Amino acid sequence: MIIKAIVTVAGLCLAATSANAVTYSAALSGAAEVLPNASTATGFGTLFLVDANTIKVNINYSGLQSGLADAHIHCCTGPTANAGVAIGFTGLSLGSMSGSIIRTIDLTLASSYRANFITGSGGSVAQARTRFLNGLGAEQVYFNLHTTGRPGGEIRGNLAVPEPASWAMMVVGFGLVGGAVRRRSAAFA
Repeated sequence: MIIKAIVTVAGLCLAATSANAVTYSAALSGAAEVLPNASTATGFGTLFLVDANTIKVNINYSGLQSGLADAHIHCCTGPTANAGVAIGFTGLSLGSMSGSIIRTIDLTLASSYRANFITGSGGSVAQARTRFLNGLGAEQVYFNLHTTGRPGGEIRGNLAVPEPASWAMMVVGFGLVGGAVRRRSAAFA
């Protein structure tokens, strides 16, 4: 019974950790732009890797200093450099100062990528998908919101796996295992 409880809780912890390993998040700010700017706008975005072919994106932003002109996902470089656009968003609320961008993107479609990203990845959609997923795994992907006043980008957020959430789930799991073992030991005493 104890072993079954430990295995069950350990499985739940691993499942929770696995779920967090495919959820990336980013706080967007002017300070994260390369070159940094003094924008007071803020944003928060998540990218959920549903499977090897599908991502879900949710970006909330507010306080842009001028109207939204474009938004997209860049790949593949670290937080101190700029990279080309990998995936663009259509149907944006152009001119908005606050809002949300919610998309489900099929990574197997050429229309999901910018043509330059496909070309720079070797020329095929499969190569672009692999490059994007590798960049995501290496935390070399970022969201960028461009405005009419800052066409190079007003706020940016570099996507990363939120480690504190993973650790919190593991700590809770270990606590449950410890509690189950202690209760079981007390019952035998």
